[in-house]
Amino acid sequence: MFDWNDLRYFLELARRGKLAAAALRLGVDHTTVARRIAALEDQLDLKLFDRENRSYKMNENGRRLLVHAEKMEAGSVALLDEIAPAATAGPSGTVRLATPEAFGSQFLARHCTSFRSHNPGITLELVAETRSLNFSRRDADAAITLSPPGHGRVVSEKLGDYRLRLYAAPSYLQKHPPVVRLPDLSHHHFIWYVEDLLPVPELQMLDKAIGNPQVIFRTTSVTGQAHAAEAGLGIALLPCYLADRMKGLTTVLPNELSILRDLWLVVHAELHSEPHIDRVASFLKTLVTSERRALLGAN
Repeated sequence: MFDWNDLRYFLELARRGKLAAAALRLGVDHTTVARRIAALEDQLDLKLFDRENRSYKMNENGRRLLVHAEKMEAGSVALLDEIAPAATAGPSGTVRLATPEAFGSQFLARHCTSFRSHNPGITLELVAETRSLNFSRRDADAAITLSPPGHGRVVSEKLGDYRLRLYAAPSYLQKHPPVVRLPDLSHHHFIWYVEDLLPVPELQMLDKAIGNPQVIFRTTSVTGQAHAAEAGLGIALLPCYLADRMKGLTTVLPNELSILRDLWLVVHAELHSEPHIDRVASFLKTLVTSERRALLGAN
């Protein structure tokens, strides 16, 4: 029997082109999207997509179905607007999520509309700062960290990775000696953290990567480092998810210097099984998977 609900999965995959992106919009796992699409194709006895690597491109059958599916979608939305009560469905509550400063403010915040649209009853409080959290004091219900905590009543799991590379403004590079190989960096100016205020040990990377860099400007804000580099002050070691979006920055020796860091999800043990916490955790897992290219850099 034809399952009308499978058309929701078809519509999102048709619009997004990738399982992970469709899953993020639907609030499910990417394997669920793949399973529902396969079921729909079996029910119709038609192939709707051509698979190319990880992308799904509609074929002629898919394009014909899309016309009718969009009409059905518009009709169902109009019906709900007319008869459905203004009630909040699904889990409700407030989740305080702590994240590294740039990850929270420059990456996660851009995707919160998607979370809200599928979880209207949950208020997300984003604490975008890198510091040592104390879960026993309930500083946060959950956190994204660069390593799992060594103590405390928490449940931890790895979400994925992100990459850091060197970036500078073209105006800076034009005024300074060319950078062709790593030793050339000894002649350049760098932007970095305030060492004695370094928020977490995992960020002690610049000295290890370059060796005695000439740091001329320091700030505790990664976003501040990126803007200083964009203004032409010097070279900065930045997350790709932040710097690749800034038109005024270009990579420096991207193949010679590339640093991977972990992203971990840490949840207070007492809250781990709560439905509203589980919704946030599922959203974060899907988001990191679907945005893997942005987190690891375009090249």
